[in-house]
Amino acid sequence: MKIENITRITDGILQNFPSVDQINSIKMDPLKVERGDLFFDIKSSFENQKCAIEKGAYAIISEKITNILDNEVAWIEVDSLRLACIKLSRYEFSKKNSEIICLDDDAQEIMHIITKNKEFQKLPTDVYQTLVIIKKSGENIRYTCSDKRLAHSIDPSCKTLEECFNIQFFTPKSPFFSSFTCKDKFYYDIKIPNIFVQKLCMVIQYLTKKKIPFDVHNISMEEHFSPIFIDFKLNKKDFGQSSKVIIFENNMDFIDSEIKHLKYFSKDFIICIPKRYTNCFSHFNNSYFFVGKDDLKSHLNKSFRYALIFGEKKDYEELFTTKKIDMESLFL
Repeated sequence: MKIENITRITDGILQNFPSVDQINSIKMDPLKVERGDLFFDIKSSFENQKCAIEKGAYAIISEKITNILDNEVAWIEVDSLRLACIKLSRYEFSKKNSEIICLDDDAQEIMHIITKNKEFQKLPTDVYQTLVIIKKSGENIRYTCSDKRLAHSIDPSCKTLEECFNIQFFTPKSPFFSSFTCKDKFYYDIKIPNIFVQKLCMVIQYLTKKKIPFDVHNISMEEHFSPIFIDFKLNKKDFGQSSKVIIFENNMDFIDSEIKHLKYFSKDFIICIPKRYTNCFSHFNNSYFFVGKDDLKSHLNKSFRYALIFGEKKDYEELFTTKKIDMESLFL
């Protein structure tokens, strides 16, 4: 990419007359800069600029340039580095005959799972990393983005998922499976709670319209309503092999609907919430507020069918051990 084009697109001011006239790639981390790169000086740091030059950068773009360390390198000053990044992303995107689908985090997760990440590339919500991805990508790419504002700033004609109507639900056997019809097709015992089926159907509707292949039978919502089956000693069991289930949810917005969903299957459930959120969840019955993992563990020794925990699954998995059989002891 030509230096003069970068300066023009970003509304920047070239601070010198460099011997180089184009760059090869774009880097945000000065330690990862390679010869011929454009370095985005996100922190307006003299030390980072110096590091990038030593690594072989051909151009530096920053909101603050106080000292030109190397006159052979292009130094571009801009008013807003974030805006410059968006403008470059829009320029790179416009050359590649691609499209952006704007959707929320959950629909994005579903779309990537059921297409096995083969048809779409996920754009992060970080504008700088988004530029790096678009710059590196080829043509005719379908991107997904959960940041509506960012998606529209790069692709004003970006697509959104349409509501899916006429979904027919059938009585589920478990809180973790759903049977339903969508687009006149019957889906039986799909591993997704009813509360997320609407989003799944919106994705199915889009993929069907675009004739993009997908498979819903291996879907798993790891980010929400994520279960761990355990025995009375908190040992992990295989899925469905225990009557005691721990369920994790990290999004406060889903707690109400998930409690209502659980009530359909059993009244024997508890809700475990970090004590710092007492004011947010004080209206729930069967609520237990905990401080630390040991406190949570004491609540989980209570009798229940389901325990809904507000928090990240990965933060508490160490409480639930996988029981190992001592093969040597079998022969004693």
